[in-house]
Amino acid sequence: MRHIVDELIEERAEGLRRHPWLWRSLKPAIYPLLGYRHAIRMADQIAPLPGLETLQHLSRTLDLRLEVSGLERIPASGLAVVTPNHPSGIADGIAVFDALRRVREDISFFANRDAIRVSPGLADVIVPVEWMETRRSHGRNRETVRHMIEAFRQQRLIVIFPSGRLARPTLGGLVERDWLPSALNLAVKYRAPVTPMHIEGRNSWLYYLFYAIHHELRDMTLFRELLNKRGRTYRIRIGAPFEPTGDPRDLTPALRRFVMEELPRGATRFRPPAVRPAETA
Repeated sequence: MRHIVDELIEERAEGLRRHPWLWRSLKPAIYPLLGYRHAIRMADQIAPLPGLETLQHLSRTLDLRLEVSGLERIPASGLAVVTPNHPSGIADGIAVFDALRRVREDISFFANRDAIRVSPGLADVIVPVEWMETRRSHGRNRETVRHMIEAFRQQRLIVIFPSGRLARPTLGGLVERDWLPSALNLAVKYRAPVTPMHIEGRNSWLYYLFYAIHHELRDMTLFRELLNKRGRTYRIRIGAPFEPTGDPRDLTPALRRFVMEELPRGATRFRPPAVRPAETA
């Protein structure tokens, strides 16, 4: 039986594996760079753990240094949605967990479904989202909806990364991807306050090198880019919660701009764009 780490790497190398000679020649060089043995060890450690214990284990393993401002703005109880940017992958989630657990531990994350494949207990704290379009199905969509409804029903603190993907590297620095309106759609539907969050972080030079060479090489670094964050400093800024009103399609790009441009400069309160007047016949 193949190890889950092997499965995840090979799924991300689907195109490369269509050329067996190339894949065979790359594996001996790539696997050590990916931190393969460390990934196997970590996956084996968290596989039997419940969800909260898995997050706590990863927190201890990474031992991140946090500089957090605005933590008092996190609602101490009741349903709420947190919308962070997404600079550096899985470690972003652990940094957010480390910050939020100082206030409360009933946290749920919208996250890659593969996390539950590594540690099934994470189903307690994750709303699983299928990242590969070719693997999406009605059954998996129903699974996502079921976990989502349960998290909202339990009035949890729900973390949604609206970009759904990591920031894009450019010569001018990291650029946050466009945000999907799903986070604000859900907040409006369930009447949940939204708390904006900005995370300052980045990946390694190898990740950005692989990014430039081939998207599959980039995607295979998921474990390496988690484990190499040990002891790193993450700066987190938290804005004031607000009640979303209006069209999420208009609110979402405005909230993204606030998180990426204003919140890092000290602003705390998101001001929604003016509601456009209804068109007349």
